[in-house]
Amino acid sequence: MKRKKITAWISCVCMILMMCGIGRHTVSAVTPRVMVWDYSVEEGDIYAGKEFTLHIILKNTASAAVRNLKLTLSTENGEFLPVDGAGTAYVDKINGDAEIDLSFSMTALAELEEKSYKLIVKTEYESGSGTEYTVEDSLFLPVHLEQRLSVTDIFIPEEYLELGDTVEVSASVNNLGSGTLRNVTAEVSGDNLAEAGNYVGNIESGKSGMVDILTKATGISVVGDKNTLTITYEDREGKIQEQEFLISATIEEPVYTDLEKVKEPADVGDILGRVAWIVLGMLFLLAVIWYLIRRRKRKQKMLEEF
Repeated sequence: MKRKKITAWISCVCMILMMCGIGRHTVSAVTPRVMVWDYSVEEGDIYAGKEFTLHIILKNTASAAVRNLKLTLSTENGEFLPVDGAGTAYVDKINGDAEIDLSFSMTALAELEEKSYKLIVKTEYESGSGTEYTVEDSLFLPVHLEQRLSVTDIFIPEEYLELGDTVEVSASVNNLGSGTLRNVTAEVSGDNLAEAGNYVGNIESGKSGMVDILTKATGISVVGDKNTLTITYEDREGKIQEQEFLISATIEEPVYTDLEKVKEPADVGDILGRVAWIVLGMLFLLAVIWYLIRRRKRKQKMLEEF
């Protein structure tokens, strides 16, 4: 009877120790977890209608290795399509706490709008014991619309200009891309033309904007001179882009009769000062003449009296 009580007591103690994890080796039962750790676009940005290379970094965050991994890429409405294959990749094994880099060549549909689209990354794999797991991650990839422009009909009315002339520069800015050109501005500068510009505004796809700038001829043309029309615009994210276009302008030395074009306008105070000196000079001259006439008359009268 006493032995039975001791045996029962020992059994209870062992059960309590086992429940507390004492007196036995703890068995790890951590569930393998493979997840998208990072991603990048090789080209930097994704443009509608263009190919791009997507790099996805997978990480096994568990300490145990996983095997027979299959990764599948998909979108809700087929916005991104694989260039080759079916948008899948296979990996035999990923060790615990290890990373792998998988790359996919994709194409963004040409009719996409300028916004972010959801890409679903589905990962299927097995644990060391053969248990199957499925994990889904979502990436949101921003799509940009290609921005291209051309400048045509650059025109200066006068074929030959003289130093100091007012110069009118006109041109047409054409939006050849699929995205809107925002806050378009135009600026003229160079060796022979003074800096000047104007605001064109937003130019939608397939449309044109007009440039009309008044500047001034500031230098006589010599070989190697360069004058440019610079077009600046913003994309949807506010990044500033600019392109330069050469302007042909022939500036000649003015003839003598037109020198007033290059002279700076005289100051009003200087003009008044000059007028005052002229008036004073005339008054002085009149006073001298009056004095000489009066003196002559007085001398003649004295001679007559004598």
